[in-house]
Amino acid sequence: MQPDRITRTEYAAELNRLNTRREELEEQESTLVSHDHGGGLPHDEQNRLARVRGELADVLQEIGDLKDRVADGALGD
Repeated sequence: MQPDRITRTEYAAELNRLNTRREELEEQESTLVSHDHGGGLPHDEQNRLARVRGELADVLQEIGDLKDRVADGALGD
């Protein structure tokens, strides 16, 4: 089955959006981790960190999926 076609402009815009979100999430992760000074994070921050890491994993998967889609011939003009 052929993947849905995507224009170069759409691909660039989507990749840019995903990379921007990835950077935001990495910054959030870094900030949360920096609050741990050897004693562990409070429960609320542990939950936030888990959510951020989960969303980051999803965004990284979306980036990979988008690149795979283009590699499979979905890129058009």
